[in-house]
Amino acid sequence: MKQPDNLHVDACPVPDLAIAIDQWLAARDNFKMQSTDETRHDYEATLWNLGAAWKGRYPEGTDTPEAFHWFRRGLIAPEEDQ
Repeated sequence: MKQPDNLHVDACPVPDLAIAIDQWLAARDNFKMQSTDETRHDYEATLWNLGAAWKGRYPEGTDTPEAFHWFRRGLIAPEEDQ
């Protein structure tokens, strides 16, 4: 099958789950220290990346209602327990 020469796919790569978690936690900590529009945007962007990485790692879990919410709660639960 011949592929067209002018094919352009506009997609961003899905980050590894561990990297996405680290980036999200860093953005969340930064947002907690400096609550600005820019840090909020960074926080929300890393949260979307985390969701995409989680979906890539656990595609069957995306069919479960609120599965990602519970995954994210698991990441922040140790901090809330203090």
